[in-house]
Parts: sequence; C-alpha cells; structure tokens
Amino acid sequence: MYDLMRQGHNDRVEFLEKLDQMLLPSQVKRIQQNDKTLFKEIVLPPWVTWEMLYEWSMRVKVNSQGRTCILCNNDSEAGMEFKEKFICDNCFLKLKNM
Repeated sequence: MYDLMRQGHNDRVEFLEKLDQMLLPSQVKRIQQNDKTLFKEIVLPPWVTWEMLYEWSMRVKVNSQGRTCILCNNDSEAGMEFKEKFICDNCFLKLKNM
C-alpha cells in the first residue's frame, strides 16, 4: 500500500481500501489461508497480484459475527454504511427516532 501511494497510484489504493466491501468474509478467510484457487474465481484488475492480495487480507479484520459498529462497538451482521463507516441497525433506529 505504501509503495502504491509513493508511486502515485491513488486509484489503486482506493480500490484496495474498498476491497473488503466487495469480497465476502469467507473469501477473505480463504485468501488468508493462502487458497490460490480463489484468485481465479474473483474478478480483479490485472495489476493485483496474489502477494498483494495476501498482504491486504492479513491487514483486514474479519469478524464471524459481522462488522463492528462505530457507535456502540458491537459486532453486527445487519446494518448500513454511512460515509464509509458501519452503523448497526439498532444504533441506526435509535438515531432515526431521536
């Protein structure tokens, strides 16, 4: 990531930052397990190498219970993205009813 930023490939850095939203948690776990058969199953730009994808997967936090809400810090599968932050349904309903 730092090499891409240093070389001025900001679009590639943005793609890698949003990649966790495009892949399923099970796919990320398969990448972390070094299952190279997944590389043929997912559609990625030609500049993404397996080594880059593997390094990215080691930095990504994968929760089996879902994602962490930015308001209550609880893991939840149901929720929504707001300005690239995850908000669980419970917190969203509380905010909506205020």
